[in-house]
Parts: sequence; C-alpha cells; structure tokens
Amino acid sequence: MLFNPSRAQLFFVCAHDHRYTVKLPAQHLQRQNVRFKTIPYEALFRASRLTTASYIFSDFDRLSSTELTAAAAVYRKLAAAGAKVINDPALALNRDDTIRRLHQSGLSDFTCFGPRSGEKPERFPVFLRTITGHRGVLSDLLHSEEECEIALKRAISQGYPLHDLVFIEYAAQPHPETGFFQKHSAYFVEDTVVPSNIVNERNWVAKFGEANLATPEQYAQERRQMDDYPHEAWVREVFACLDVGYGRLDFGLVDGRPQAYEVNTNPTLGRSVDHPNPDRAVALQISRDRILEALGTVATRPSGRPVYVGDVLTRKGPLRRLKRL
Repeated sequence: MLFNPSRAQLFFVCAHDHRYTVKLPAQHLQRQNVRFKTIPYEALFRASRLTTASYIFSDFDRLSSTELTAAAAVYRKLAAAGAKVINDPALALNRDDTIRRLHQSGLSDFTCFGPRSGEKPERFPVFLRTITGHRGVLSDLLHSEEECEIALKRAISQGYPLHDLVFIEYAAQPHPETGFFQKHSAYFVEDTVVPSNIVNERNWVAKFGEANLATPEQYAQERRQMDDYPHEAWVREVFACLDVGYGRLDFGLVDGRPQAYEVNTNPTLGRSVDHPNPDRAVALQISRDRILEALGTVATRPSGRPVYVGDVLTRKGPLRRLKRL
C-alpha cells in the first residue's frame, strides 16, 4: 500500500462490499493529481505498513467490536506518525446512542427507547427498527404500548435480535404547501458543509424520493440554498457533537426546526447531475463539485517513513482472530 510520494493521497477505509459508494471521487480526483484509494478493512487488518498520508475511516456500523478496536489501533498509529486521519473508530456511536446524544444536546427534539433494557416509549407515536444496518423501519407508526408489544414480538419471531431493536419517536412533518414528506441531506468533509438535494415522498419514511412531487419553486429554493444554506451552523454542531469529520447527515424539518435522523460515514456520492429542471441540475452539479473539491483538500502528500501497523493484530489477545479474514 505504498504509492508515488510526489502525489497527494487520500485513502478511504470501508467495508469490502461497500466500496461502490466512492467510485466518483476515484475518477475525478485522479484528474487533480490526487490518488484516491479505497482500502477494505480486510486489507487494512492484513497490512504491515501504511503510507503516512490522509485517511478517512467509515462504515463503523458494519464492524464488530473487535474490528472497531483494531481499526482504532491503526487510526492511532497513523495519527502518531503525523498522518491526517478523519473519523475515529473508538468514538463511533450506534444509531440509538447517536439519537440520544443529539437529543440530550438539544440538537434534536426526539429520542429513542431500547426494549433490550426494558425501556418503554414515553411518547407516541413511535416506530420500531434495527440499530445496526440500513434495513429501514420494521413497523408502521405505533400509538400505544400494546401496539409496541405486538410489533416487538413480531420482529423477534422473524429472527431480529432483541439487542438490535429500538423504538424511535416519530419526528416528521409533511411540507405545508405540498403535503409530501421531505428528507434533507448535507455532507460534511473535515470542515466543509455541502448541501445536498432534497427528496420528496408521500410516505413518512422518505428515503429515495418519488418523481414529479417537487415543485419548480422547491427546485429554485434548493438552488439558492447552495449559496446561502440556512442549516449550515446546525449541521456543524451535529457533526461536532458526534465527533464525526466526514459523512452525510439526513434530517427533516418539524415546525421549521431540523431533526437529525442519521449520519452515514460511507454515503454514496452520486455520478449523475442530469435533471429536466435546470435549477435542480445546477444544484446537483454544485453539490458534487464542492464535495470533490473538499475531498481533494483533505489529501496530503506522504511525509516521513511508512507506518508499521503489523503489530496491531498479534498472535495473542482479542484481535488475533482477524488474521483469519
């Protein structure tokens, strides 16, 4: 994993099956004389030496506790050697801990309840989902303790582990003009906030968006927000609160106040900026260009000697099983 020292380099550490998310930077940063390389965790844990350049760690929700410990050890060796490292695996939070921390910090108005510890929702409606993974919701909106018990038993009967289930308070509101639900997104790259496109859906679980629901005025507003983003300060606070330096924040608005749903440390960076509406097309182009520019500034030229990390996975101790990956 040693590369040309004359070029700025940025290594993106992620799960092997989720490298597709960053194909776009690999192609575009190459033209800026920046080497962008993905390193699957399986390869990271086999490495003996790593280049002293820039690294972004991601996909923490797809790692076991043992793997997180190994990743955190590599992170610290790189940092001690002077490499630029973003997203500390040792500070990674689960979905439920993220929701609780943001609620306690006053950055979101909703919280969650863990049935594994006997917690029961205190306000309704809520919905049931898994803590790890990106499976989406496991229930419709639940309006009583009885409905929660039924949903919980159903999920367990389907094989979902109790320790991975959480009830989350409903925090969404349809747009007052269209009646459709919106999911807002913003990327954060080290110290740069980049607004992303807004998706509209009829369902309260807005995720991918439905065609022909947004109005021309919404597209025009989205374009204006690329130059004057009203949520920038709040987005910075959320990432600072969670100790995350790279990722995408998904959120909604309730009575005009943003509500943070999740931070994805390995978001897909889309290729296409084509759209029939000119305002949306321009906004997509601006967003993509700013993300790529920010990633380019994160990259650094290698300095010093390669970092020895071969002793992270020793023959003794809890990390030894990773040698078999």
